[in-house]
Amino acid sequence: MPSILDRLRAGEANLETQRRILQNALLPDEDLMEAIPILVRQNDVLFQDAQTLLGDLNEATQIAYFENTDTPPEDLAFYLERFQLASEPKTSLLLNPMISAGSLKRVASTLAEQFLDLVVNNQVKILEEPEIVQALQANPALSITQEQKLDDYERLLLKDLVSPAEELENRSIKEIEQEAIEEAKDWVKTFGTDKVTKKELTPDPDEAESVLQQVSKMTVPQKVQAAIKGKREMRSTLVRDTNKLVCSAVIRSPRMTEAEAESYAALRNVQTDVLRLISMNREWMKSYKIVMILVKNPRTPIGVSTRLIRRVSRKDLRLLKMNRGIPEVLRVTARRMLKSGK
Repeated sequence: MPSILDRLRAGEANLETQRRILQNALLPDEDLMEAIPILVRQNDVLFQDAQTLLGDLNEATQIAYFENTDTPPEDLAFYLERFQLASEPKTSLLLNPMISAGSLKRVASTLAEQFLDLVVNNQVKILEEPEIVQALQANPALSITQEQKLDDYERLLLKDLVSPAEELENRSIKEIEQEAIEEAKDWVKTFGTDKVTKKELTPDPDEAESVLQQVSKMTVPQKVQAAIKGKREMRSTLVRDTNKLVCSAVIRSPRMTEAEAESYAALRNVQTDVLRLISMNREWMKSYKIVMILVKNPRTPIGVSTRLIRRVSRKDLRLLKMNRGIPEVLRVTARRMLKSGK
């Protein structure tokens, strides 16, 4: 038999039944938190009853619901935008990573002072929806420190990815690259590096096509700027560029992540300079996985792979000595190291 909550979801309860549920709290508190958005969406005349009930519900129950990442984002947005919430429950809601950037934008201009830092410091959502910055700037409760931070965000978000080609014509690649690196460092200092999983490194076909169209219209100096300052999708395209200045700029970008380094280390259609530069990054070389990927990549320069093979475990050396996919010199080196008792 369907539960009351199931019947509410299915829209089977009439207005009088819905009102009784709210006025008499006929469900467990946890279910009421889920039921409130359902009922008010179905009948907005119930809003005041819902607000009264919410005010009577235990704050611990509200907090548990609002901080749960399984709570539907549309329900989080509904509570944030429609209801008066106590301080701690509202804080939990604003800290939930599933709250939509669009919802934050809609409330940013009217948030009370005590909640502003939670949105001002949420760079992830601001990157998703840059208009949050303008909405926050319209909030009269902003502090001077918060205003300065938003000004920094705005400057970085509105900065053009590449300069007009004519502005770069008479400048050296080295100068262009260094300037772009400083801008990228500023970005990382403000927004941090991308947090991505290996699965997310697989480019979306539509986005990849869009990036290819942008790149096809760029000069080499513009590509260097884009390789250093651009997003992950731009780096994923330009790392394969046949121009060494361009693909090397990708690896030098302060926005490059270890996950990307791991992915690029396995590529066999890149310039060898890309693999050499990856091997020269001390932080990335702390990853045994990246070391092994470079050693096993036949595209890796021999000088690099023969240096890195010294760090390989005996277990992996046994596999390398039989690996026909790597140069003979590496197989010989692996055998020699095993015999010498490495």
